[in-house]
Amino acid sequence: MITPHGDPLGRIGEPDIGGQCVYVRELSAHLASAGHNVRIYTRDRSDGKPSQESFAPGATVVRIPCGPSGFVPKEEILPHLPEFIDAVRNDLEPHDVLHSHYWDGGHVAGALHKEGPWFHTTHSIGKLKQAALPDKAQYRYDERIRIETDTYRGCDRVIALTPMEEDQIHQLYGVQLERIVVIPPGVNARVFVPAEDKAALRRELGWPEDAVVVFTLGRLDERKGFDLFLEAAGRVVARGTSQKPLFVLSAGDGSPQEAAERAKLERIVESRGLGDALLWLSVLPEASLPRYYGAADVFVLPSRYEPFGIVMLEAMACALPVVATLAGGPATVIEPGRTGLLVDPTDTDTFAAALTELIEDPDKRNTCGRRGRAIVEAAYSWEIIARRHAEAYDAKGGSDAR
Repeated sequence: MITPHGDPLGRIGEPDIGGQCVYVRELSAHLASAGHNVRIYTRDRSDGKPSQESFAPGATVVRIPCGPSGFVPKEEILPHLPEFIDAVRNDLEPHDVLHSHYWDGGHVAGALHKEGPWFHTTHSIGKLKQAALPDKAQYRYDERIRIETDTYRGCDRVIALTPMEEDQIHQLYGVQLERIVVIPPGVNARVFVPAEDKAALRRELGWPEDAVVVFTLGRLDERKGFDLFLEAAGRVVARGTSQKPLFVLSAGDGSPQEAAERAKLERIVESRGLGDALLWLSVLPEASLPRYYGAADVFVLPSRYEPFGIVMLEAMACALPVVATLAGGPATVIEPGRTGLLVDPTDTDTFAAALTELIEDPDKRNTCGRRGRAIVEAAYSWEIIARRHAEAYDAKGGSDAR
């Protein structure tokens, strides 16, 4: 596994530590439990973590020093990757299976690829991100799209997270459909489970028992759409509902990289008069997330563009209805009116109406939540997803791959 910018054992919610890291960690752990030897190569952020760290029998994170000490945004990591490539090259065997992640991982794998199979998971598509946030020079789209194109051409198989992403990679980058395998992310359905006693969790967390809790979380990044979430929440509060809502946002760790986005969101909170209707929490420890999902009534995924959204699966596993963005993978998972609602989060009125619909209808919330849990159990457990990856590796690599 090659994932330079995202340490799979990093604290979720810190800069550039998000769903991709959960994906790589869980996939690797479940592949290892099935008998595979998995090594994950990531950049050492000089934050005190060991150079090698085993987190499951047969699964080890290897941290490679490259570039300056400390955090480097993924958009600025490219000049430091030759150092990363040289260090990893000495640790590989010719027939190892390479599975690269994101464009930076693809760049590294392209330089390292020898005889073994090379798989690539894109996690998000540069051309679509550019369309969603077109005037953002800091994201260096031209550089990223060039590397994505080279990666798609060079790897043996592209793993798309959804049929929609399969079609997008085919249409936007000209990748032949027979070279794309669709395998979604998964969720640990034994950890993320429906709450047995929601009222007890509310008391434990100090949340009001009579409120309808609308929950969202993620990195404090404009691409995650938390400004759109707050605008819609403000519209719901201004219009009023028969049941009192409490909007809960978990995002941000106080790092300097987040300062501008935090200031923008704080201005929205003040201008929309959210006040007591909003509870803004810092990044939550990952182990505590099932309690917060369990104490909530509705989950929201407001991204401007979202390739998939593992947090969506976590919420569904906890039997929460989901209001999710139409832009990207959620549209292939959420069944509108049956497991949640799909919205254009940039349309504040429509977004607010969807939130209001679920705030006002407890029966719909419960029905959607139960259906979501059933879908997760049937199709999205990590055991199922890891087996599908192993079958893809075997089909391409044969007996020489390991």
